[in-house]
Amino acid sequence: MKMKRYIAIIGIVLMSGLFGGCDNWLDVKPATEVNENDMFSTEQGFMDALYGVYVHMGKSDLYGGNLQTALDVTGQIFSFNDKEECSYANFKTFDYKHTKCAEISDALWKKLYYCVGLVNNIIKFLDKPEAVQICVNYNYLRGEALALRAYLHFELIRMFAPDVKARPEYLSIPYRKTFSPEIEPQLTVAKVYENIIVDLEEAKMLLAEDVIRTNTPDWIGNSEKKEDSDNVTDKNNVHYVSDFLKHRKYRINYYAVLGTLARVYITRGSASDLETAYTYATEVINCGKFRPIQEKDIIVSGDDAKNRDIVFTDEFIFGLYSPSVDSYYKSNFDESYGPKKMYIYNLSNYYGGGSRDLRQTYWYKTNWGVSYLVKHNADLYYAKEKVRMITLPEMYYIAAEAHPAEAYKLLEEILPSREIHTTLGAGSSRIDILKELLSEYRKEYLGDGQFFYAYKRMIGEDAVVSSLQLNIPNNDKVLVWPLPQDEIKYGDRVSEIWQTEK
Repeated sequence: MKMKRYIAIIGIVLMSGLFGGCDNWLDVKPATEVNENDMFSTEQGFMDALYGVYVHMGKSDLYGGNLQTALDVTGQIFSFNDKEECSYANFKTFDYKHTKCAEISDALWKKLYYCVGLVNNIIKFLDKPEAVQICVNYNYLRGEALALRAYLHFELIRMFAPDVKARPEYLSIPYRKTFSPEIEPQLTVAKVYENIIVDLEEAKMLLAEDVIRTNTPDWIGNSEKKEDSDNVTDKNNVHYVSDFLKHRKYRINYYAVLGTLARVYITRGSASDLETAYTYATEVINCGKFRPIQEKDIIVSGDDAKNRDIVFTDEFIFGLYSPSVDSYYKSNFDESYGPKKMYIYNLSNYYGGGSRDLRQTYWYKTNWGVSYLVKHNADLYYAKEKVRMITLPEMYYIAAEAHPAEAYKLLEEILPSREIHTTLGAGSSRIDILKELLSEYRKEYLGDGQFFYAYKRMIGEDAVVSSLQLNIPNNDKVLVWPLPQDEIKYGDRVSEIWQTEK
């Protein structure tokens, strides 16, 4: 198949760099220049190359499971039947120098920059004058590529550097804008944020005419209707390539750019940043293209239960299809696949005793006080092979954090879809609002890796984070994963927080 040939070329071009020379994935130049030039000689080639980025992002060693699990364990969410057998266990004790931890965090660093490299290679060819003539959808291609580059760097800076509000001048990560063997310098946290915003703002401009703004909303049961084949992998070509301008919520579309900008500004956190975050978040909320989960789509029984949408697809602002996500979660979380699984003890500590919260009801299987995550249930059609990247509730949480006076109203727009209501009153204090929001991040994004980011952002608010009693110290060696040793040894990097560690 033509598309598979292109993806194979991408792998040849970059795999040598990932595993070659001094363990620095950009130290080796591509050896397939002729094939690469052929690939980028047509618009379909550019589309296939961009599709390849999404494919790699969805694999189990990144957003298909590994990244979210490592972050959730760091956030003190999961426990283990057998700590010695669990690769992630040492994240729970913040023992990041342990071999098992280092293997996972180093691999995440490499894979995220690998995807950055794929994107930068696409941008390199889009920068050639002939690309504008070749590509009718040039703005989409360049807009998505820039947005993905920013999105991936934002993940890296939140894992491998201190919070920007606490240490803006800390020397952190490189912001790679080129596909080359050159070692690019580490930048301060503040400078990385500036680069992220520049890329996202350009992407927003390029995607201003995104058809997601004019198309009918992509509700399940409508454009996401069930097809004859149950093999979602077979449909990936449709979602990503053949219908390039359809199913836009499975690409980093215009609203996903706004959602990422809202994340970036709420994290940077100045007074003006909060206003900007609110503006972007409420534009997404009010656009009418995403809606809270409908009761009819989740409270389903009998023969129709197989169509229960427990990942809340209509709330997706940006999602991925991943052929590996279901098997990953079964092997790591499903108790029926063996005893050495991750679980949550006493789920009522999260959702409250006697709660009818739909998330508690449908996302977990509980036996004798021990709960196993079943949100990625491959036996349910609409839960198959989907990864939640940015979803609607987060936009409500960001808007509420930025404008506390509106928190009650905003939460009462989203929480009833979970069959609960906010505990806040209309005149609640800012601290109480942040407590409620942090609690909601944990309820909503278990299994999605977003809770630890919210906790890290709020950790300076002692009264807020102490309400969850998680015992995550406000300490750089807890909140920041160390850079890979190969980066320090061969890439001339410094890691100030960890520099005294041998």
